Amino acid sequence: MKQKKLATVILVIAALCGLFWWQQHRSSEPLRQDSVYSLDVPVTVVPVRKAVVRDSLTLTGTAEAFRDVEVFSETGGLVRKVLAEVGDRKASGDVLFVVDDELQQSALKKATAAFEKADLDHTRYRNLFREGAVSPSGLEAVRLKREEAEADLIEARRKYRDTRIKAPVSGTVSMKYLDEGEMVQPGMKVANLVDLSQVRIRFFLSEREVQGIAPGYPLEIRGADGTGPVLRGRVGSVSGKAGRDRTFEAEAVLPNFANSPLRAGMFVRIILAGKESREALVVPRTALAGSIVKPEVYVVRKGIARLRKVTAGREFQEHLEILGGLAAGEQVVTSGQNELQEGTKVTVIPQKNMDSAR
Repeated sequence: MKQKKLATVILVIAALCGLFWWQQHRSSEPLRQDSVYSLDVPVTVVPVRKAVVRDSLTLTGTAEAFRDVEVFSETGGLVRKVLAEVGDRKASGDVLFVVDDELQQSALKKATAAFEKADLDHTRYRNLFREGAVSPSGLEAVRLKREEAEADLIEARRKYRDTRIKAPVSGTVSMKYLDEGEMVQPGMKVANLVDLSQVRIRFFLSEREVQGIAPGYPLEIRGADGTGPVLRGRVGSVSGKAGRDRTFEAEAVLPNFANSPLRAGMFVRIILAGKESREALVVPRTALAGSIVKPEVYVVRKGIARLRKVTAGREFQEHLEILGGLAAGEQVVTSGQNELQEGTKVTVIPQKNMDSAR
């Protein structure tokens, strides 16, 4: 009886073990399929190719006035007239403000009269000296008084002229800090003038971009959106020292547009286009797995993705020049890099299939 019970227990245990083994064996197949599927990452690739390129750069710069001048008062007093408003075009020497000149005018009349008297005395003493009627020391004293009177007259004239605050250069009034009836003091800023007959374009070049860019390099200037008329000129100067951000400042001065001039502070698009074409290795900009500072790409060979460091050159719209690290014909990944690591197995999907899936 005991032997029968033992045999029954053994059979039950064997049946349970068999069932457990069967369940495990049946569920392992899809897991292996899933694991295999998870290793094969779908990607699209393009071959590294040679292309004829023209060295060109598209940058953003800032337009500045050819001259940007702050106007200061050299006199003090009450402002009697304001002859300048923001937007007015003024020629060099035009009066902007008239300051009360009563005291300066009175001082000028007094200095003029004193000089005229000193000049007459000098003429009279000089004639007497020729006749031997006065000593040389007497003539010298009169001459010195005349020179002193002349200096006082020059000073009085200058102070009177300073009551007319004038434009130091030709330009457009961009700011006005005084109104009629206000007091002005010597050294006070009263207006700002900008000369937009020419425009000064400032832009910055990276260490890679500055190579080959020198004064005289041709450029084109367009509006920030790339539309509108075009200014053509040449680079005027390139700094020989990098700034804190490791860029080099460059500048160009060009005649401004006559009908719709660029204004100070506007952003502009700068195109530096070389004259000669050359052959270069290029890949799509989307092939970069890292940044342009530390460029890397994934190269697919025999179904395996390998991460490779490359040396990048200039950008040509949607393509990037490769100076080192790749050879023509190698397949680089252009989509799917986010799922890749060194040595990941990949499945190459034709570009047209990827486009239809999107």
